[in-house]
Amino acid sequence: MSRWLKNLNPEQREAVQTITGPLLVLAGAGSGKTRVITHRVAHMMELSIDPQQILGVTFTNKAAAEMRQRLTGMVGQGASKVTLSTFHSLGLHILRAERARRKRSGALSVFDTGDQLSCLRELCHRIHLERSLDLGSILQRISAYKNAFVEPGDSVASEDPYDEAATLLYPAYQEQLQAYSAVDFDDLVCLPTRMMEQSDACRHRWSDRFRHVLVDEYQDTNAAQLRMLRAIAGPHRNLCVVGDDDQSIYGWRGAEVRNILRFAKDFPGAKTVTLGRNYRSVGSVLRLAGAVIARNPERHEKTLVAVREEGTPVRMVVTSDGDSEARWIVSHIREALAGGRRGGDIAVLYRSNLFSRELESELRAEGIPYRVLGGTSFFESKEVKDLVAYLRICANPADEISLRRVINAPPRGIGPRTVSTLSDWSEKHQTSFYQALRQADEILGGGRSATAVAGFLELTDRYRRRLGQGSQLAPAARAHGRAPLRAPERLPDVARELSDELGLEAQIRQTPGTPQAADRRVARVRGLIDGMQSYCAHAPRPSLQEYLGRIALSSNEDDEPVGRDLVTLSSLHGAKGLEFRLVLLAGMEEGYLPHERTINPHQNDMEGGDIAEERRLLYVGITRAMDELVLTRCQERMLRGRPQPRTPTRFLDDIGPELLQLDDLTLPPDHEQMQSMLADLIARLEG
Repeated sequence: MSRWLKNLNPEQREAVQTITGPLLVLAGAGSGKTRVITHRVAHMMELSIDPQQILGVTFTNKAAAEMRQRLTGMVGQGASKVTLSTFHSLGLHILRAERARRKRSGALSVFDTGDQLSCLRELCHRIHLERSLDLGSILQRISAYKNAFVEPGDSVASEDPYDEAATLLYPAYQEQLQAYSAVDFDDLVCLPTRMMEQSDACRHRWSDRFRHVLVDEYQDTNAAQLRMLRAIAGPHRNLCVVGDDDQSIYGWRGAEVRNILRFAKDFPGAKTVTLGRNYRSVGSVLRLAGAVIARNPERHEKTLVAVREEGTPVRMVVTSDGDSEARWIVSHIREALAGGRRGGDIAVLYRSNLFSRELESELRAEGIPYRVLGGTSFFESKEVKDLVAYLRICANPADEISLRRVINAPPRGIGPRTVSTLSDWSEKHQTSFYQALRQADEILGGGRSATAVAGFLELTDRYRRRLGQGSQLAPAARAHGRAPLRAPERLPDVARELSDELGLEAQIRQTPGTPQAADRRVARVRGLIDGMQSYCAHAPRPSLQEYLGRIALSSNEDDEPVGRDLVTLSSLHGAKGLEFRLVLLAGMEEGYLPHERTINPHQNDMEGGDIAEERRLLYVGITRAMDELVLTRCQERMLRGRPQPRTPTRFLDDIGPELLQLDDLTLPPDHEQMQSMLADLIARLEG
């Protein structure tokens, strides 16, 4: 027997041995899906399948890196030949390869959400669109159009003001992206998919390149990602998808649970293997999870069986109000820490981020170190975005969003009036903002502003040459008498000198705020440069463009702080994929879980979710617990400055009384409790 088939249970072994044809692996929570994926790849390599023809796709860089690390530990350096990637990184790779094949020169910027919103804001200003509209909601609709492969300009009949605004802005938004030589996250999936669908040669190039495709977290795929997989895997049909429809919780961002529910229809002849043995949670937790999720109407029938012992009963703790709930949770954490638990073993999960405020206050009062997942991404902080913007200009001067971001950061005398004048000129002459900067002396009629613009261009030109960029600007370079391109210097060295010349750290120190806050911001700048150092040390052929592509595709999950002694506070969405010895799940109330937007979708401009997805979200939270699970709710909370009565979540109706140990702290203590409390009080007084 192959060594990669040993120590697997029968279901895992069957999934690993099924190499050809479409395969659906239904991997319940804690059933060892990553083990199956890595062992399957190792087994294929043992069967002499070319590792360069194996593609593994997941959703975060962190997950891809962990998978590669595990695979490298199994098969050694041969793992480096396997492509393990996110959907967006794969799309960017295909786009760049196809652009090079078609001899299309020039860099390609990847716009993150902040860049997209800046672009929309500029467009709204130009066409005088109503400013009260939320740009994030408009962007969501444009994203939905793209993923449905709706062409810009195709009308969407609707009286909704957001639909109308999105329909109006979509064509102009796409034109701006092209003018900036940029793509957004949706383009990274949709554009290469269009290429493969419209060209047999392109499709066969990539299906021949990747003859064995594995997809992790398949329940999180959207319609566009499904079309990409069909294009790549369609000709050979060697597609293995791993996922769990019971953990599909991202419908609000386009994920379609029906992709995993109808896999056999999308890929006829597909085989299904169910991993039903749970190695994570004790039996009491699993039985509760099973009772909750069994009520969902559309799902693959499966029951998780605990490999571990029954464990302690799941508790349902009822408190009088939100403050007492937070105090009880933190007191229970303190007891757990005193009993030997590590901070990293404990998590408090909630549906709404509003819960973190009271919890953080109590944890700080008790001196318990903690981390909050789902905050601002490292790469979204201002100081990091500023330095990255300069690097993006070095790679792609057409990136107007980056140009506008740092043209006067740090301040150099290029004010809003100057930028507006140059913008108006570029719009009138139908040319780029970058070209307007080049002609600033003529447009502005000289003066200090023109001198400041010239200084800005001299700075970016100099660092572009040092980084070996700018071949696409050769004609302009000759026209302006700039020095010819030379061999690039090391990215970290140039970035460090650029940061020093800009005076970023000194500027941070001069910004109002505490010294500790300044230290954190300076550490982020240095951390970015350290990250470049690590990238250059490990990348086979490091380049500025590849590095910028990598960080553009980074997500909050990739930046999460780690610490074995930190208690975790997280939304239920943010806890997906994690596990903890002790989980406290707060706010088991109607309006929080299920969320108010789901119950009353008309209260939000976006369509609400569905109750089935909210139940799956609770299921995900329950199955994060390994040893102990505590649910909490309260009878009233302060909402909009007034105490409001709270109703227990309807999901508790799915749970039989034998599955929960009820601790109602609002009830008066019974005789035995009173005696115990009095004895404790007397002992304290006598002590």
